[in-house]
Amino acid sequence: MRAIFFRIRACLLAAAALSMIGAACARADEFPERPIRFVVGFGAGGPTDILARALANQLSESLGKKVIVENKTGATGNLATQAVATAAPDGYTFLIGASPIAVNQTLFPDFPVKFGRDLVAIAPLGTTDNVLVVQPSLGVHDLNGFIRLVRQRPNAITYATLGVGSFSHLAGIAFDLRAGTKMLPVAYRGGGEAANDLLGGHVQARFASIPAVLDHIRSGQLIALASTGLRRTSWLPDVPTIAESGFPGFDVSLWVGIFGPAGIDETRTQLVEKAIAEAMSSNAMKRALDVQGIAPLVMSRADFNRFVAKEIDRWKTVVETMK
Repeated sequence: MRAIFFRIRACLLAAAALSMIGAACARADEFPERPIRFVVGFGAGGPTDILARALANQLSESLGKKVIVENKTGATGNLATQAVATAAPDGYTFLIGASPIAVNQTLFPDFPVKFGRDLVAIAPLGTTDNVLVVQPSLGVHDLNGFIRLVRQRPNAITYATLGVGSFSHLAGIAFDLRAGTKMLPVAYRGGGEAANDLLGGHVQARFASIPAVLDHIRSGQLIALASTGLRRTSWLPDVPTIAESGFPGFDVSLWVGIFGPAGIDETRTQLVEKAIAEAMSSNAMKRALDVQGIAPLVMSRADFNRFVAKEIDRWKTVVETMK
């Protein structure tokens, strides 16, 4: 009996030990166990930052852990991109990136981060168009009139940008290439400063996000000549696109998506990807997108990776004209 007692006790102790090991493993597999970080390469208050914060709020609720947004500005978004690409691929650090990711691959050939090798796309979020607005003092009211004026005065018509390689700058470069014009870019540190100088007549034009200039268009302080997407925007249904104004296929749209370091844990990636899809279908996110004039961008992770690769190739020709 004594021997049987000790055997039973040994078996119970072994079972308890296995149970403890199993519980520890289960706790190790729980995700997330700590806050997740969204890194944004642009300043607070812009479309990318606003979208990132709205999504972070939704995910904080659904994942049960805080999602923190960190603005890491500088080098046209490259500082944020590098911070994420070199982070541990454990599912706790993501980049809320936009179109400049594709542009920077050519604009900064020595930049050590390469898409596909160091950084991978996780999920698309949305896309938005810009609108070409001009000062009423120019005396033009349609795109063709603007083009004639710029052709007559090469390097004399200025347009506001947010720096070399910014979306507003590249829209102007792409337009010059298609229209056979030559405008003069003027760089500003922020959108507020650019808007003030445009309204004051210190620069003549700007490829601007629609929400930033909508009130000025409605008040007549600025004239909207054309939007930059393939289809007219619901915000400005009476304003034609550049594509329909004699330049078929012209499409300069800002897209936003989520990226992570290469080699990121697949199980955790799938969990975050699913949570993002659910968040993007929520009424709160739909409202956040609509306020910024952003349309949802829906595609699979594989398709989004292919999309970004194509964007890199598409912008290469444009960027090379700047060198």
